[in-house]
This record gives sequence, C-alpha cells and structure tokens, in this order.
Amino acid sequence: MTCSIISTGEELNLVCKNEFESPYPEIKAKLREKIWELYCKGYDRFWVNCEYGVPLWCAEIIVALQMYNDIELNIAMPYEEQSTNWVEEHRERFFALHTASDRVDIISNYYTDDCYDRANEYMINNSALLLVVGKNHIGMHYLKYAADLGVNVEFYEI
Repeated sequence: MTCSIISTGEELNLVCKNEFESPYPEIKAKLREKIWELYCKGYDRFWVNCEYGVPLWCAEIIVALQMYNDIELNIAMPYEEQSTNWVEEHRERFFALHTASDRVDIISNYYTDDCYDRANEYMINNSALLLVVGKNHIGMHYLKYAADLGVNVEFYEI
C-alpha cells in the first residue's frame, strides 16, 4: 500500500534552527516510529515532496529503512529547481535522496504559485493514505481532495 506524507510546516517555525538540538532529534525519532508503524501495517511505498523539514526528514528515514526492508521512496518534485536557493548541506541531502529514491516525478519545469499544491495532489492521487504531520491542518484543501478520492487521512502531531 502507498502513503503520502505532507507537513503543515510548523517545524520550520521553531525557534531553534540547529537540526541537532532539541526539539528536532525528538521530532525525527517520532517520525521514524510512525513510518515504521505504517510499514508494519503494510504501507511499503511512500511519497514525499522532499521539501526541507518533515518531508526531507521522512525521506531520509525511509532511505535508512531500505537497508534492511523492502520499502519504496517516491518523490513528487514540485519544480525542477526546487533546491536552488537552499544551503549547500541541505541541497546535497536533497540530491542524495533523489539518487536513493525509487522514483522521482517532476511536476512542473519551473516554479508556479500552485506547483506545491499540484505535487501534493499528485502524491494523493497515487496513495491509499495521506499522513498529515503537524497540528495546524485547518483549512488544508488536501483533506477534502483526499476525501473526494476515497483516500484515508491520518493526522500525526509532532
């Protein structure tokens, strides 16, 4: 079964910007536990948009799990130059994930106002479950979009 992971983006608003300081290691540990739980329930294919934060971290967790498990990472890249303005370390991680992924689909050749929405909808179209990571999911149009397609939605607060 296939699961798409979308973040509400709250992790990007935390005061601490160092990924190795609290609360980031705790957030990543919770994400690892959740992905493992989903894998044990039969979700062995995952879609992320690989944006910095939860989607990138989830992709790294999935790649680590690939060492000993039959689990698939798919990336719906919103636009070709998604990581152009990222710091070098994050850009390198982004491209390492692309190399390790099973599939990368580029949604738009260039940035548009809706390329992230289109990437998320593309992931939902190819999923049985949408995992929404974060607390503030009010107003997310993806919830109705997923419901209209019959895709289950699960919320996971970090």
